[in-house]
Amino acid sequence: MIHGIIFDMDGTLTEPHIDFQALRRELGVMAGDIVDHLKSVDDAERRRLEQILHRFEEDAAVNAALQPGAAELLDALRARGIKLGLLTRNSRKSVETVVVKFGLRFDATLTREDAPHKPSPEPVLALARRWGLQPAEMLVVGDYVYDLRCAHNAGAKGVLLVNARVPEWAHEADFVVHRLSEVLEVVGGIQ
Repeated sequence: MIHGIIFDMDGTLTEPHIDFQALRRELGVMAGDIVDHLKSVDDAERRRLEQILHRFEEDAAVNAALQPGAAELLDALRARGIKLGLLTRNSRKSVETVVVKFGLRFDATLTREDAPHKPSPEPVLALARRWGLQPAEMLVVGDYVYDLRCAHNAGAKGVLLVNARVPEWAHEADFVVHRLSEVLEVVGGIQ
């Protein structure tokens, strides 16, 4: 049975907004993981790059639109007694902007400043401990391969939300959905 669900933010609860190619060009990081790159540079360069990243994230947060059915899904899951988490590689500030803008409520929220970032299993394991759950009782719902790997690395199930075309790595998902409302069917099928 599923007792906890952890959602990604950008592209999952909110519609995709960040132009990652433009962000990469401005950062000068055309390949590899952006967050890992930030950790590999000296303090002055990291501060410069973080300013750019925060600008993109805050713009996305201020202009965010919820995915269709997101608020209703969260309400339905909460009514079933399922613990709800938000796990994102975004900054705490951009998360606060989105949460306040849409009046969203979570039992826990983890950003890149709070825990190791996806695909590390640590955030999922930390929430499992906090909630008194086994990772196998949890889903991680996201739109990117790191969400799925984070889930699997922790022993949870990964749900891929497809926003456009099905990616070549979709086979890594335990479940593939095309609308957030389908997460209820996934939960019902596991119960």
